[in-house]
Amino acid sequence: MIINGGIKTLEEAKAHLAQGVDGVMIGRAAYQNPYMLAQADAMLFGEEAAPPSRRDVVESLVPYLEARLADGTPLKSITRHILGLYNGLPGAKHWRRMLSEEAHREVAGPEVVLAAMEQVERLVAERAAA
Repeated sequence: MIINGGIKTLEEAKAHLAQGVDGVMIGRAAYQNPYMLAQADAMLFGEEAAPPSRRDVVESLVPYLEARLADGTPLKSITRHILGLYNGLPGAKHWRRMLSEEAHREVAGPEVVLAAMEQVERLVAERAAA
């Protein structure tokens, strides 16, 4: 049996798994905050390796972006699915705004996503230093 619907956190998923269900689907919550899935293996399955950072996620996305752009897929068709990557962090609004405003340009490429990442990480570092 797999439970589907209304699961908002990994803690909720873990509780359901502990009750004996075979699987748990996290839908909207993961779409709105995809980075939560980076911690899933450690929390749910005991993985000891550190999860990738958001920077790692963005940098690993670049080859995919390049391949899809070469196929004719507009950048905005991809970036709309990663708008929540920095959800809950200082600068998340800048991330969403920059992707939303710049990714629709016909010539937009991975540099838009990388520039947005740099801007957010700069804001996070500034806030941590303050």
